[in-house]
Amino acid sequence: MNLTGQYATSFQQILNKAVQTAEVPLTLLQQQDATILGQKSALGSLQSAVAAVSSSLTALASDGSSRALGATSSNTSAVTVSSSGATQPANYTINSITTLASAASETSLTSYADSASTPVSSTGKMALVVGSQTYNITLTNNNLSGLVSQINGLNAGVTASILTTSGGNYLSLSANSTGATTLQLNDDPTGANKNVITSANQGTNAVFKLNNISISQSSNTINNVIPGLTFNLVGTTSSPVTMTLASDPSQLTADLQTFVTNYNSLVTAVNAQTGQSGGALVGNTVINQLHQAMQQLTSHYSTTTGNISSLANLGITFNGTDGSATFNSSKIASLSSTDLSSALSFLGSTTTGLGAFSQTFTQFSDPITGIIQTAINGDTTQDQHLQSQITTTIAKINAFQQTTAAQIEKADQLESAYESQQSELTASIQGLSLVLYGKNQIVA
Repeated sequence: MNLTGQYATSFQQILNKAVQTAEVPLTLLQQQDATILGQKSALGSLQSAVAAVSSSLTALASDGSSRALGATSSNTSAVTVSSSGATQPANYTINSITTLASAASETSLTSYADSASTPVSSTGKMALVVGSQTYNITLTNNNLSGLVSQINGLNAGVTASILTTSGGNYLSLSANSTGATTLQLNDDPTGANKNVITSANQGTNAVFKLNNISISQSSNTINNVIPGLTFNLVGTTSSPVTMTLASDPSQLTADLQTFVTNYNSLVTAVNAQTGQSGGALVGNTVINQLHQAMQQLTSHYSTTTGNISSLANLGITFNGTDGSATFNSSKIASLSSTDLSSALSFLGSTTTGLGAFSQTFTQFSDPITGIIQTAINGDTTQDQHLQSQITTTIAKINAFQQTTAAQIEKADQLESAYESQQSELTASIQGLSLVLYGKNQIVA
């Protein structure tokens, strides 16, 4: 705020100094809030790094509990296969695939000269039959375009479209899913009930033999026959196809590498918050607790059973200087089947073995109840409190500035009035002295 008046320059300095003094508490509050926001941002980054490690440990736990099973097919041109939760190695044989599942698809028996004007129904009423379900249709527009629009609005599991040929326009109806079904479109359902579409392709089921058992399915994707195994029929064959579930060392290698990568990112994040040159979380209890959890994971976890009893046996070693990890993937590649089984037992599950550490790190990274989220929530609350104080303090400073400025400007006006009165008094005394003494008396 800038003052006006005869003595504005001098009084402005007084006002500025007073405001600067009043702003000291505001500066302190703003500094505190900046610190809190810095902590909150650092905690958010740390939370993401911890969550990645927790996710990696969960993946390793899944490898342990599922035995890292991978699925293979001896003939991928006929069958492709994937593990979907299997827990035991096994072999299965598809003896033959007779037919693949296909979707029903029919066209109108006759063509229509104009899709917008040629009637498609003799009565304006039709019935669509899809499997065991019948959908009655009262045509709003008795033409091909109107029929297509109403069929597509039924959500009946079929799609209608118009085929335009040199011989006219045809209705095309296709089932949205594979499998043998009934697909009809009957005109005048309560009278002639005449089917106006072909019956050439009513869809087919997949027909095959699994371990010499005949099976028929409406889909080529089979996930309800063998627990934990999904296979897709992609071609017919009369020759046997073997589907194998076996522990896959490449899956374990990939998950261990992901763990090491994510763990090193966490090491970098934690190290950045420690020491004299550390970030906003230096001395924070979250860093101390997390550091302890990391030490337990890397230094203290081992077993006394099996051929694989430590992370070093899996090819993971730790740098003694900064705590970062290194992974030698050749360790896993060279494991015998017995050692691979021991490695998977070492990994355990989300409640046992190495995998159980996923719960430890989840306690930090959980976005609702985690230790880090709790700290973030605390910082958010403190930030809101400080922001409220800052707003109140700014309002007080503005009010103080306005009040003080008004008082100073009033003082400026009084000072000017006093000086004017003093000048008038001096002139009067000098005039009186001249009358009495014939000369001016200087009034100090």
